[in-house]
Formats: sequence, structure tokens, C-alpha cells
Amino acid sequence: MGDTWSPLFYQCSPLFNVISSTAAHFSTYNDWPGLEDYNHLLLSTQGILTSQSDLPLKFVPQGDKPKTLQQQYEARIYLSGEIQTRLNNWHDFFQVMVWCNYKNTKAIINKIHYQALSERYSSDENSGKRSDTENCLTLFDECGAIIVSSNPALLQLIKDYDWLNLFLSNRQCFDHSIKCFIFGHALFEKGLNPYLGMTAHCICLQVDDDFFALDLNRQTEIVDQLSSEYFKRRSDLSPRELNPLPLLGVPGWDNRNTNPSFYQNKDYFRPARIK
Repeated sequence: MGDTWSPLFYQCSPLFNVISSTAAHFSTYNDWPGLEDYNHLLLSTQGILTSQSDLPLKFVPQGDKPKTLQQQYEARIYLSGEIQTRLNNWHDFFQVMVWCNYKNTKAIINKIHYQALSERYSSDENSGKRSDTENCLTLFDECGAIIVSSNPALLQLIKDYDWLNLFLSNRQCFDHSIKCFIFGHALFEKGLNPYLGMTAHCICLQVDDDFFALDLNRQTEIVDQLSSEYFKRRSDLSPRELNPLPLLGVPGWDNRNTNPSFYQNKDYFRPARIK
């Protein structure tokens, strides 16, 4: 699909369900939305949204290559509320969608990212080396997903790389006691042209049974709050803490996974590494 505007993209796959009501604001557009459209959408869906430094957030044009800490992408969000955004671009379009649906998680990730960035810039020795915290936040921001379940045993299957039990034996549990919420804007972009190998990097969170009786908008609000609290309380962020999930294995997310043999592909549904 490239960067050709397609206003009804969100109808192509349940992978986009979490952002579908937001994306529907542009369903009648014949061409790409502009910054004014993005900012109006943000205001209409979230009200006056602020960063963790209490500055109103707004989408602004992409700046020049940063030369100082203050000009860095995450720093500008935290210090000025400016979210640099490229136009006519799926990657940044989905960044807008994520801000409009996961405001709390995006804001706390931005704060932690800025703190880690500031610490790195204050050290001459490590100024060019990204920390585990930065790498973890970037990976989640780009390719993250939030898995929620009312059954801890189902979450354990993800941590154990037990894909056959998760996707086949417990197939009927999806959307009833376990659910995947895409967060990473790069994952949404990949979803336009899904391919065997698409993998999310997940955090796994427990919810009550009542969660699955709620409508999608309310579920997303709860997931956003739980996810933001997860990152607030973690002091040991590392990419190793994120759980891989082969996305096309989620029931209903790829037509091929109705056939049990689909899950025999060990190059995609990989077993856990032997430590």
C-alpha cells in the first residue's frame, strides 16, 4: 500500500480494531489529513492533552536533524509539547492514532524516555550509547502490544512460548478471557501489508473477568491506564522484559491460522531459547 492514502484501511483487519473509531474520523477524506486535522482530532478525542510536564500537546512539522538535547524528538515533546509529525506518511499517521487512544501510556513513556535521554547527555562517557531503558521504550513504542487476560495461565503460555496451547487449545478464549491490543505505530504500519514474521513485543497484564463485557472504547481506556501504571512502577526496563508474540497467530487476524498446520512453522512460532 506504500504511502498512498486509503481512508478505509481499518476495515481490512481486526488488528486495527483498537484505533478504528479514531481512524473513522478520516473515512471520507480523499487525501491525507493535515496537521490541523490531527490537532483537531486530538482535541476532540482527548480534550486538552498535556505531557507529563503539564504542557499542551500538539502535532507540529518535522524539524531539522537535532543538534542538542532540547531538539531531540522525545525531548521536544516533554519540554514544549511539540510532537514532530511528517505528513502523507503512514508511520506518523499511526503515531497520531496511538496518541489519541493511549494518552496516558504515551505520556509516561515520553517522560521516562526524556529522563533517560537527559542522563545520557549529561555523561560524556555514555552520550552516544543508548541505555536499556531507551531501547526498551523505543521497541515498545514502535512494535509493542498489550496483552490482557483474566486468566494468569494464559499469560504464562505467552511467556513460555507455548504457541500451540495458546492459539489452538485455547483458541476460544480470545476476546473472552484474553485479548491483544496493538500499541506500536510501526506495527500498525506493518499491518497494512501483513507478512509471515510480524512479531509484537508485549507486556502482559491481568484484568478482571468483567473487563471482557465492556465495549472496546472502555476496554482501551482501562488498558491505557494499566499500561501507564506498569511503566511508572518499573525501574529495570530492558528489551528482554518484553514478550514476543507472533501476531498472525491471533485467531481471526490471518485467514491461514484456521488451519492447525499453520502453527507448525517453527521459524515463525519459535520455541523458547534454551538458557
